[in-house]
Amino acid sequence: MQQQNIADLEHLQSICNSGNYAECLEAVNLFLLFNPDSPDGLLLKGKCAFELSYNSEDAGNMLEVAISSFEALLKLAPGYEEAMLFIAYINICIRGTNLSESIAYCNQLAISNLPDTRLKAIRYRQEAYYQSGDIDHALADLDLLINISKENISEDRGRADYEIGVLYTKKAALYLEHKNDPFNALGAYREGLPFRHKDVRVYCLFAHLALDNQDYELGGKVAQIALFMGDADEELIKLYFRLDELTREGIISQSIIYAMFIALKIYKERVNGGTVELLSLAQSYIKTYPDWSVPYHYAGAALYEVKSYHEALPYLQKSIELGGLALGLQRFIEISCRINGELPLIKEWPEDSAVMYYNAGVSFFYESEAEIRTKSNARELLQIRAGFYKISYDAFYNYFYNGKGDSGDNEPHIFAMCCNNYGIALSELGDYENAIEIHKRGYALSPFWEQLYSLSVALLATQRYQEAVDVLEQATAYGSDYLSFEDYIDLKGKYLTAIYGLGLKEEAKAHLTEVEEEYNNFIKTYGNGLTERELFTLSEKYIVVQNVRHDLLSEGSLEDATRRWKDELDKNPDDNSSWYMLMQNYYQLKDYHQCIACANNYQSIKGEAITVDSVQKVYFMRGMSYLFLEDYNRAKENLNILLGTCQPPVNESDESIACNTNLSLAQCSYALKEWDESIDYSLAAIACYDRNGWRCDDTWIMAALQYADGCKAAGEVDAAIETVNNILKIAPQNEEALKRKHEWKRGGLFSFLKRG
Repeated sequence: MQQQNIADLEHLQSICNSGNYAECLEAVNLFLLFNPDSPDGLLLKGKCAFELSYNSEDAGNMLEVAISSFEALLKLAPGYEEAMLFIAYINICIRGTNLSESIAYCNQLAISNLPDTRLKAIRYRQEAYYQSGDIDHALADLDLLINISKENISEDRGRADYEIGVLYTKKAALYLEHKNDPFNALGAYREGLPFRHKDVRVYCLFAHLALDNQDYELGGKVAQIALFMGDADEELIKLYFRLDELTREGIISQSIIYAMFIALKIYKERVNGGTVELLSLAQSYIKTYPDWSVPYHYAGAALYEVKSYHEALPYLQKSIELGGLALGLQRFIEISCRINGELPLIKEWPEDSAVMYYNAGVSFFYESEAEIRTKSNARELLQIRAGFYKISYDAFYNYFYNGKGDSGDNEPHIFAMCCNNYGIALSELGDYENAIEIHKRGYALSPFWEQLYSLSVALLATQRYQEAVDVLEQATAYGSDYLSFEDYIDLKGKYLTAIYGLGLKEEAKAHLTEVEEEYNNFIKTYGNGLTERELFTLSEKYIVVQNVRHDLLSEGSLEDATRRWKDELDKNPDDNSSWYMLMQNYYQLKDYHQCIACANNYQSIKGEAITVDSVQKVYFMRGMSYLFLEDYNRAKENLNILLGTCQPPVNESDESIACNTNLSLAQCSYALKEWDESIDYSLAAIACYDRNGWRCDDTWIMAALQYADGCKAAGEVDAAIETVNNILKIAPQNEEALKRKHEWKRGGLFSFLKRG
């Protein structure tokens, strides 16, 4: 019989665990009819009734059932801690009744062997003391909770900091509102300042209290925190005007001035501020504090925003020299490049918070890179952007994983966004392994689908296809609540790429058919309502899907694949992706005239809005087609444009493109008898090997031979022969090198004199 009861209870517990509380309550009532003194049965009944009280019109009755069940259990087992804990919570935190009885339970539970039980009991008791008006005991329990939280801070720094900050806020409120003791209230706020919470209104109250007590440095510091947090505009505006009034009365403090700068920058319309006011304030405090970086920073910021770059530069430069701020460095780099035509040397990065370095990285990408990026500085700008994010990432990591740093870094979602942006920059630099690790960490901290997308890019680049499949399935599962159809197609294209990379060709074909149907149905249903830009973006994303189709079709005959792409064009003559695929097919079929025609059609449909990858492929295939057709001038025109897309090379892929393109340009120039250009292009191709430490392969030999041919044609015979000899040291049996060595050694009319 006992074994049967155990089995019944295990079944009932499984029903409860699955969330079917009503079903479980009905079943446990039946069980208790036959087993009225079952502690586990009574506990289960109380728990089910408690859960059913949430969002229920019958909440009061359900809570009574829960209390009765727990009390019945305590009659059977007076020390049953879980029952006492439930009763205390219901009475104190929900109903606010039977406080004395509940405090007695909490007193027992406060000496429990279970740390979590002790902590909950003290929390409930503190609330009970507060409700009953026993403020001294409520304060004592708050001190106890603060000490416990500080002891356990290493377990979860972010959560502990936030909870401790809230506890100090409660302590200060009790002193201020119930004991009319502003001195101890301010002391509690001050002691809790290192532990940040999210209530900006409390920080405003704290700042006013500090100012009331003439602690101006503290008041200004807290005002800075509140102003950067935002979300309480009226309170913040009132705080600014109070700070302004104090300065007009001659009360000057750096922290107050800094807070005013922040307000003038963020709330300029609300505080009757603007460029003139901010600049005037900054200039006045530069005179007062000539060795303080902050007024220089805001003077530069004011001028930067109105594009007075020449006037802004000396202020920002001085600010950086005096220490500076992350956003100031971003603006200084941009303005220096605009004015001087080159990026400045960053001797030392300013000390600033993780959040501010993240903001600076975002601003650098959207405001600076877009304005000053050239072929020659593109990679360095990318490295600088990665540098901003790295400093932010390292500070966040130090806080969340090492338990060090300032609690102002307790921003897990911003850390996750930093991981996403930093990972993207690392991927662009070719550092995929670190990017993967960072993206995974970011998603674990605060999940959002864009992080999964960025992670999939790095995984595909490293051919970790199964991991990419898992990540892309997870991203796609976010659904239409988060994903636009454009995003969905983008993810599906990458998913197809991954399963094709795994060799799952039949699965790829089936999935391709599904995606094609979804795409065509969407265009049919919504296409007329989309803007030209939206249609272009969608078609650009669809090219990834078409690339997989191209790879699948390429496994058959090129002729069959070409017919299939023509069929696609018959359905939709303006389908740029089909022209793109046909261009590739005709190139492989060596039908260069048709390849050029398809490239022209694709480009005419797409206009200027073509991705870099597509630009590179179009100009490569069209340029090489002209080269094979011996139209060398047009070939050079296309290949030079291709070369421009990867100069300077940002990653190894660009280096490879640059190498091959320089070699083809050398061949064109040689055919046009432009010997010097041929030599220069050949040397540029060889330089790619030297720069990257690549092993000398067939392409290197071709470039070296082309260089030798150029030298020979230009009359630099010694250089040509020396180059051939160097080739033969690496590839002694290379026929082309041997042929040239034999022919060039014959010399001219008197070559017989050299034979022994």
